[in-house]
Amino acid sequence: MRPALVVLLLLAPTAAAAKPQACLTSLEGFPTALSYDSEDQEVRANRSTRERWLGGYGDITCPGYVTLRAMTPGLNDRERSVFCLQFDHESNTYTGFAEGKRDAYVHCAQPTGAFCEKVNASAETARKVAGAAGRVLNGVHAVENSAGAVVLSGSTGSVSAALSNLGATALPIVSAPATLAAAAVTVVAVGGAVYVCSE
Repeated sequence: MRPALVVLLLLAPTAAAAKPQACLTSLEGFPTALSYDSEDQEVRANRSTRERWLGGYGDITCPGYVTLRAMTPGLNDRERSVFCLQFDHESNTYTGFAEGKRDAYVHCAQPTGAFCEKVNASAETARKVAGAAGRVLNGVHAVENSAGAVVLSGSTGSVSAALSNLGATALPIVSAPATLAAAAVTVVAVGGAVYVCSE
């Protein structure tokens, strides 16, 4: 038997193992169709027994982790592990994502009202923020977590000052109207991107 044919025969069962699964989620009140590989090990690892057996809320059939992947397309699975989903139980919809611990549905275990958004910051800014790990900057402590994300937290003014001291351009990061109105802000540098989470 030719080596190329042997390789194709060995790969055939792997290709057949992929099982595309259609599902429905809700983003900001809009039903959204997604799909995922039901054999994906990362989806399985991030799906609790409770979610597997009881499913989602209302008409939502997508695992929470699949929804989080759809909301954070620029990150890999390790990088997005710092985020959890914000879920509005009254409207039965996902409203965004935040930095924090997860519950059995990948929802934020302690909803804070904080919402994260990717800001139009350069990779250079992300590197500078990441380089702040373990330092105290104007009262803002920069912590690197197991996913390799660096998290800066504090008042909007102190985080802005800390970023300026790093040489990072703070203005585009913390100048969004929602951020300026926030008392506290968290900046997350992960995967070469910068996210701002404001309350």
